[in-house]
Amino acid sequence: MPIPPPPASNNSITLSALQIVSSALRLIGVIASGETIDISTANDSLTAFNQMLDSWNSDRLAIFTTGFQDFPLVLGKQTYTMGGGGDFDVPRPPRIDGMSAMLLDNPANPIEVPIMMYTVEQWQLQMPVKQVDSSFPQVCYDDGGFPLRALSFWPIPINEINAVRIYSWQPLSVTSTLNTALAFPPGYSEAFRYNLAIRLAAEFATAVPAAVAQIANESLARVKSMNNPELNLRSDLIPFDGGYNYKADLFGIPF
Repeated sequence: MPIPPPPASNNSITLSALQIVSSALRLIGVIASGETIDISTANDSLTAFNQMLDSWNSDRLAIFTTGFQDFPLVLGKQTYTMGGGGDFDVPRPPRIDGMSAMLLDNPANPIEVPIMMYTVEQWQLQMPVKQVDSSFPQVCYDDGGFPLRALSFWPIPINEINAVRIYSWQPLSVTSTLNTALAFPPGYSEAFRYNLAIRLAAEFATAVPAAVAQIANESLARVKSMNNPELNLRSDLIPFDGGYNYKADLFGIPF
Protein backbone atom coordinates (compact mmCIF):
# COMPACT_ATOMS: atom_id res chain seq x y z
CA MET A 1 0.00 0.00 0.00
CA PRO A 2 1.47 3.40 -0.94
CA ILE A 3 2.30 5.82 1.87
CA PRO A 4 -0.25 8.67 1.87
CA PRO A 5 1.11 12.18 1.41
CA PRO A 6 1.54 14.28 4.54
CA PRO A 7 -1.29 16.68 5.38
CA ALA A 8 -1.06 20.21 4.01
CA SER A 9 0.76 22.58 6.32
CA ASN A 10 0.88 26.36 6.58
CA ASN A 11 4.24 26.08 8.39
CA SER A 12 2.80 27.24 11.70
CA ILE A 13 2.16 25.63 15.07
CA THR A 14 -1.34 25.92 16.52
CA LEU A 15 -1.51 25.99 20.31
CA SER A 16 -4.19 26.99 22.77
CA ALA A 17 -3.58 29.88 25.12
CA LEU A 18 -3.68 27.32 27.97
CA GLN A 19 -0.86 25.32 26.37
CA ILE A 20 1.28 28.44 26.00
CA VAL A 21 0.84 29.66 29.57
CA SER A 22 1.26 26.15 31.02
CA SER A 23 4.51 25.68 29.09
CA ALA A 24 5.78 29.09 30.23
CA LEU A 25 5.00 28.21 33.86
CA ARG A 26 6.87 24.89 33.53
CA LEU A 27 9.93 26.72 32.19
CA ILE A 28 10.24 28.68 35.46
CA GLY A 29 9.25 25.81 37.75
CA VAL A 30 5.88 27.15 38.91
CA ILE A 31 4.23 23.88 37.83
CA ALA A 32 5.81 20.49 37.17
CA SER A 33 5.58 18.41 34.03
CA GLY A 34 2.16 16.76 33.86
CA GLU A 35 0.75 18.94 36.65
CA THR A 36 -2.63 20.54 36.03
CA ILE A 37 -2.65 24.30 36.36
CA ASP A 38 -5.26 25.73 38.73
CA ILE A 39 -7.78 28.17 37.28
CA SER A 40 -6.65 31.26 39.18
CA THR A 41 -3.02 30.77 38.12
CA ALA A 42 -4.16 30.12 34.55
CA ASN A 43 -6.25 33.29 34.44
CA ASP A 44 -3.47 35.42 35.94
CA SER A 45 -1.07 33.99 33.35
CA LEU A 46 -3.53 34.68 30.54
CA THR A 47 -3.74 38.32 31.66
CA ALA A 48 0.06 38.55 31.57
CA PHE A 49 0.10 36.94 28.11
CA ASN A 50 -2.40 39.46 26.76
CA GLN A 51 -0.42 42.32 28.28
CA MET A 52 2.69 41.02 26.54
CA LEU A 53 0.87 40.87 23.20
CA ASP A 54 -0.45 44.39 23.75
CA SER A 55 3.11 45.57 24.40
CA TRP A 56 4.39 43.84 21.27
CA ASN A 57 1.66 45.58 19.27
CA SER A 58 3.47 48.87 19.87
CA ASP A 59 6.66 47.45 18.28
CA ARG A 60 6.65 47.25 14.47
CA LEU A 61 9.30 44.53 14.47
CA ALA A 62 7.10 42.28 16.60
CA ILE A 63 4.21 42.56 14.11
CA PHE A 64 4.49 40.25 11.14
CA THR A 65 2.29 42.04 8.63
CA THR A 66 0.67 45.25 7.53
CA GLY A 67 -2.58 45.32 5.58
CA PHE A 68 -4.76 47.76 3.74
CA GLN A 69 -8.43 48.65 3.66
CA ASP A 70 -10.37 51.00 1.39
CA PHE A 71 -12.90 53.51 2.73
CA PRO A 72 -15.23 55.79 0.75
CA LEU A 73 -14.76 59.53 1.01
CA VAL A 74 -17.73 61.85 1.46
CA LEU A 75 -17.87 64.96 -0.70
CA GLY A 76 -17.15 68.08 1.35
CA LYS A 77 -16.01 66.17 4.46
CA GLN A 78 -12.47 66.83 5.75
CA THR A 79 -12.07 64.87 9.01
CA TYR A 80 -12.95 61.23 9.62
CA THR A 81 -12.67 59.11 12.75
CA MET A 82 -11.16 55.62 12.58
CA GLY A 83 -11.86 52.90 15.13
CA GLY A 84 -14.78 50.91 16.44
CA GLY A 85 -17.95 52.96 15.88
CA GLY A 86 -16.09 55.67 13.90
CA ASP A 87 -16.56 56.90 10.34
CA PHE A 88 -14.12 54.16 9.30
CA ASP A 89 -15.68 51.50 11.52
CA VAL A 90 -12.83 49.01 12.01
CA PRO A 91 -10.62 48.14 15.00
CA ARG A 92 -8.28 51.04 15.65
CA PRO A 93 -4.88 50.14 14.14
CA PRO A 94 -1.81 50.62 16.35
CA ARG A 95 -0.15 52.68 13.61
CA ILE A 96 -0.84 53.83 10.06
CA ASP A 97 2.10 53.28 7.71
CA GLY A 98 0.70 55.11 4.69
CA MET A 99 -2.33 56.15 2.65
CA SER A 100 -3.38 56.52 -0.95
CA ALA A 101 -6.21 58.23 -2.75
CA MET A 102 -8.04 55.71 -4.91
CA LEU A 103 -9.28 57.53 -8.02
CA LEU A 104 -12.41 55.77 -9.23
CA ASP A 105 -13.01 57.34 -12.64
CA ASN A 106 -12.75 53.77 -13.88
CA PRO A 107 -13.80 51.63 -10.89
CA ALA A 108 -12.67 48.46 -12.66
CA ASN A 109 -9.14 49.86 -12.88
CA PRO A 110 -8.68 52.50 -10.15
CA ILE A 111 -5.61 54.70 -9.95
CA GLU A 112 -3.71 54.74 -6.65
CA VAL A 113 -2.02 58.04 -5.73
CA PRO A 114 -0.02 58.09 -2.46
CA ILE A 115 -1.09 60.63 0.19
CA MET A 116 1.61 62.36 2.24
CA MET A 117 1.31 61.84 6.00
CA TYR A 118 1.91 65.12 7.88
CA THR A 119 3.10 65.63 11.42
CA VAL A 120 1.27 68.09 13.66
CA GLU A 121 3.96 70.70 12.92
CA GLN A 122 3.64 70.24 9.16
CA TRP A 123 -0.16 70.36 9.37
CA GLN A 124 0.00 73.52 11.47
CA LEU A 125 2.70 75.43 9.59
CA GLN A 126 2.48 74.21 6.00
CA MET A 127 -1.31 74.15 5.75
CA PRO A 128 -2.43 77.54 7.14
CA VAL A 129 -5.57 77.42 4.98
CA LYS A 130 -7.35 74.16 5.67
CA GLN A 131 -10.57 74.69 3.71
CA VAL A 132 -9.24 74.07 0.18
CA ASP A 133 -11.31 72.10 -2.33
CA SER A 134 -10.16 69.68 -5.00
CA SER A 135 -10.97 66.32 -6.59
CA PHE A 136 -8.95 64.16 -4.20
CA PRO A 137 -6.77 64.62 -1.09
CA GLN A 138 -2.98 64.77 -1.26
CA VAL A 139 -2.16 65.17 2.45
CA CYS A 140 -3.44 63.62 5.69
CA TYR A 141 -2.87 64.53 9.32
CA ASP A 142 -3.44 61.66 11.78
CA ASP A 143 -3.83 62.86 15.37
CA GLY A 144 -3.24 59.32 16.75
CA GLY A 145 -6.23 59.69 19.09
CA PHE A 146 -7.68 56.89 21.21
CA PRO A 147 -10.12 55.17 21.06
CA LEU A 148 -10.72 56.92 17.71
CA ARG A 149 -7.99 58.31 15.46
CA ALA A 150 -9.00 61.56 13.71
CA LEU A 151 -7.81 61.71 10.08
CA SER A 152 -7.91 65.15 8.44
CA PHE A 153 -7.45 65.34 4.66
CA TRP A 154 -6.30 68.20 2.44
CA PRO A 155 -7.56 69.33 0.05
CA ILE A 156 -11.20 68.42 0.59
CA PRO A 157 -12.81 66.43 -2.26
CA ILE A 158 -15.97 68.15 -3.46
CA ASN A 159 -16.67 67.02 -7.01
CA GLU A 160 -15.60 63.39 -7.42
CA ILE A 161 -16.46 60.37 -5.30
CA ASN A 162 -13.23 58.54 -4.55
CA ALA A 163 -11.85 56.38 -1.74
CA VAL A 164 -8.87 56.32 0.57
CA ARG A 165 -6.69 53.24 1.02
CA ILE A 166 -5.10 52.95 4.47
CA TYR A 167 -2.04 50.77 5.07
CA SER A 168 -1.75 49.92 8.76
CA TRP A 169 -0.18 47.54 11.25
CA GLN A 170 -2.22 44.37 11.76
CA PRO A 171 -1.93 43.77 15.52
CA LEU A 172 -1.32 40.44 17.17
CA SER A 173 -4.66 39.18 18.44
CA VAL A 174 -5.16 39.03 22.19
CA THR A 175 -7.14 36.06 23.45
CA SER A 176 -10.17 36.17 25.72
CA THR A 177 -10.23 32.51 26.77
CA LEU A 178 -7.71 29.85 27.70
CA ASN A 179 -9.14 27.51 25.06
CA THR A 180 -8.64 29.91 22.16
CA ALA A 181 -6.47 28.32 19.47
CA LEU A 182 -3.60 30.55 18.34
CA ALA A 183 -1.70 30.18 15.07
CA PHE A 184 1.14 32.49 14.10
CA PRO A 185 3.98 32.42 11.56
CA PRO A 186 7.15 30.41 12.23
CA GLY A 187 9.16 31.55 15.23
CA TYR A 188 6.31 33.03 17.28
CA SER A 189 5.47 29.90 19.28
CA GLU A 190 8.89 29.75 20.92
CA ALA A 191 9.09 33.53 21.35
CA PHE A 192 5.71 33.52 23.11
CA ARG A 193 6.61 30.69 25.49
CA TYR A 194 10.01 31.90 26.59
CA ASN A 195 9.25 35.62 26.78
CA LEU A 196 6.03 34.92 28.68
CA ALA A 197 8.06 32.80 31.10
CA ILE A 198 10.16 35.84 31.98
CA ARG A 199 7.05 37.93 32.63
CA LEU A 200 5.47 35.19 34.73
CA ALA A 201 8.63 34.85 36.78
CA ALA A 202 8.06 38.41 37.97
CA GLU A 203 4.35 37.67 38.45
CA PHE A 204 5.02 34.65 40.67
CA ALA A 205 8.27 35.88 42.28
CA THR A 206 10.53 33.13 40.98
CA ALA A 207 13.92 33.10 39.30
CA VAL A 208 14.44 32.89 35.55
CA PRO A 209 16.84 30.14 34.48
CA ALA A 210 19.71 31.50 32.40
CA ALA A 211 18.85 29.20 29.49
CA VAL A 212 15.26 30.48 29.45
CA ALA A 213 16.42 34.11 29.35
CA GLN A 214 18.84 33.34 26.53
CA ILE A 215 16.26 31.54 24.40
CA ALA A 216 13.75 34.34 25.07
CA ASN A 217 16.19 36.93 23.72
CA GLU A 218 17.23 34.81 20.75
CA SER A 219 13.70 33.81 19.74
CA LEU A 220 12.38 37.38 19.87
CA ALA A 221 15.42 38.58 17.91
CA ARG A 222 14.66 36.03 15.18
CA VAL A 223 11.05 37.21 14.97
CA LYS A 224 12.13 40.84 14.71
CA SER A 225 14.75 40.01 12.11
CA MET A 226 12.10 38.27 10.01
CA ASN A 227 9.76 41.27 10.32
CA ASN A 228 12.43 43.90 9.64
CA PRO A 229 11.30 46.06 6.69
CA GLU A 230 13.74 47.40 4.14
CA LEU A 231 14.51 51.06 4.88
CA ASN A 232 16.21 52.33 1.75
CA LEU A 233 16.45 56.11 1.34
CA ARG A 234 15.35 57.27 -2.11
CA SER A 235 14.40 60.45 -3.95
CA ASP A 236 10.85 61.22 -5.05
CA LEU A 237 12.32 62.01 -8.47
CA ILE A 238 13.47 58.42 -8.89
CA PRO A 239 10.73 55.80 -9.45
CA PHE A 240 10.64 53.11 -6.77
CA ASP A 241 11.05 50.23 -9.24
CA GLY A 242 12.21 51.99 -12.38
CA GLY A 243 8.65 52.34 -13.63
CA TYR A 244 6.27 55.29 -14.02
CA ASN A 245 7.06 58.24 -11.75
CA TYR A 246 3.63 59.64 -10.87
CA LYS A 247 5.02 62.43 -8.64
CA ALA A 248 7.28 63.91 -11.28
CA ASP A 249 4.49 63.73 -13.87
CA LEU A 250 1.82 65.09 -11.50
CA PHE A 251 3.85 68.22 -10.70
CA GLY A 252 5.41 68.68 -14.14
CA ILE A 253 8.95 67.75 -13.11
CA PRO A 254 11.05 66.36 -15.99
CA PHE A 255 12.39 62.88 -15.44
